[in-house]
Amino acid sequence: MKTDFHALIASCTGGVFRCHSPLPDAALESAARAALRIVPIRLNPVRDKNAFLNALAAALEFPAHFGHNWDAFYDCLLDPVRGEGGGTLLVVREASGFARADPDEFAAAMNTLADAADYWNGAGKALLTVVELETPALAPGLAEISCPAS
Repeated sequence: MKTDFHALIASCTGGVFRCHSPLPDAALESAARAALRIVPIRLNPVRDKNAFLNALAAALEFPAHFGHNWDAFYDCLLDPVRGEGGGTLLVVREASGFARADPDEFAAAMNTLADAADYWNGAGKALLTVVELETPALAPGLAEISCPAS
């Protein structure tokens, strides 16, 4: 069963989800209307943990002292969300290469993002991550999200 993206946005609930095509513009517009900060992250060249952490640290503007490990990644995800909006939407594009090259570290990354989303759900803000993957086999444990064009 797929989770509807628009319903998820309306509920202000975070989590980590997979989709198998790029999020349509209408989905991003829906997130913007819900006052989510939208952070696109391209993982095309990423094939390992260090490159993943570098990509996310740059996109999310982690502090210079970021420790480049899963605990430090989690801690930085818990830093206060900027602005008065409802939270953050991470659009993780082209993630298939990382998922194939290092499935254990990819799973660790998704688990860390899910743990941070749970924290923010308890704080009344959303950390929603949508991971664009070529096939469900790359992340069968992630719920699939449906993104109708309108």
